[in-house]
Amino acid sequence: YHSHIRGWLLADFGNGGRKTAERLDNILEDKHFPEALFFSIPKLLLNSNELTCQNIATIGHLGEVRDASFSPDGKYLVTVSNDTAAKLLELEVGKWQEKASVRHSAFVMNARFSLDGKLLVTTSGDGIAKIWRLKDNHWQEEDTIQHSTAMIEASFSPDGKYLVTVVSYSNSAKIWWFEGGKWQEKASIEPSERAFINAQFSPDGKHLVSTSVHGNVKIWKFDDGQWGEQCTIKHPNHVIKASFGHDGKHLVMVTFSGNFIHSAEFWELEGGKWQKNATIEDSGILNDVHFSLDGKHLVIASLNGTVRICRLEGGKWQVKATIRHSGSVTSANFSHDGKFLVTASHDRTAKICRLVGGKWQEIVTMEHSRGVTHASFGPDYQLVTASSSSYYSAAKIWVLKNKENDDNS
Repeated sequence: YHSHIRGWLLADFGNGGRKTAERLDNILEDKHFPEALFFSIPKLLLNSNELTCQNIATIGHLGEVRDASFSPDGKYLVTVSNDTAAKLLELEVGKWQEKASVRHSAFVMNARFSLDGKLLVTTSGDGIAKIWRLKDNHWQEEDTIQHSTAMIEASFSPDGKYLVTVVSYSNSAKIWWFEGGKWQEKASIEPSERAFINAQFSPDGKHLVSTSVHGNVKIWKFDDGQWGEQCTIKHPNHVIKASFGHDGKHLVMVTFSGNFIHSAEFWELEGGKWQKNATIEDSGILNDVHFSLDGKHLVIASLNGTVRICRLEGGKWQVKATIRHSGSVTSANFSHDGKFLVTASHDRTAKICRLVGGKWQEIVTMEHSRGVTHASFGPDYQLVTASSSSYYSAAKIWVLKNKENDDNS
């Protein structure tokens, strides 16, 4: 707080920032300080007429930067690259410092923190997942999981007790749990269909949704210490991705048909059965579709250069805003409170939108010298973007600033 957030508030938000910092100083030891801090920063950002972004750190890689994400507490950042490395950085005294490099023998596919920020998993084309644990403020490699073929992704359950891995060119996803100092295989999900594409836990960690090239979407449930199939949603088209909403009672699916029409489908759990609520078709390939953390909005990003923001109204999902890029959109992510959205595109820009008075407005465009492959928020409204070219790739960390105050400095 003192080394980073307080200085940012004082430096960039004038009298409003000063008053906020003074108020927070007075309740620093109060048990409700985290909540006060959480609600104070968005209030400043939402009340500022104009905002801009400042690049405060750059992390270079020798290959394409595929992904970058903050830990839930915003203290750590991991970047993922085709140069076979994932870099782990820590925020110390207001500066980002590299603390560890996770090495694989092939492209690093993804990296995910656990919800409590104490675990990190990386997956690679070498078929290995590496799990790191934070102990006494130091990251230590805890275990490795070996598969026979490349691993597409891995993610922890919300309570950090389980890990799901999805293997490329395979008919299975595996669920692991930590026991006896090692990660042990708890279940192997083998649908006797074509290869899995993705698998994700529900917010309560008791369910898991999986998709396969065949088109069937399966819901798995943890019951009596075992993972078992609960139901199958039979789909006539290919289902690329499926993920739960914040309450576990909503699903969004990305599908495409034989005539290459891509759609985002919304499903709702009613009377113990999954029912389709709405469908939004797209002329381009959909590559990023997910809910905001509060479940009030959903974003659909397309390779045709459009991003659509939807809101649930009258029991139906309605498109409320469209953001346009001149190149393919590679990612779109909400801030933790759902009031900001950042998009990334091959047109060499990342755009930030803000929800004001029920309407989404574009407020900042971050220019890059090469295509932007990823952009996302941290919990304290820092942002990270990843950009790549044939000769140089990097992740950049940004902070939102009051533009009026910046112009007068």
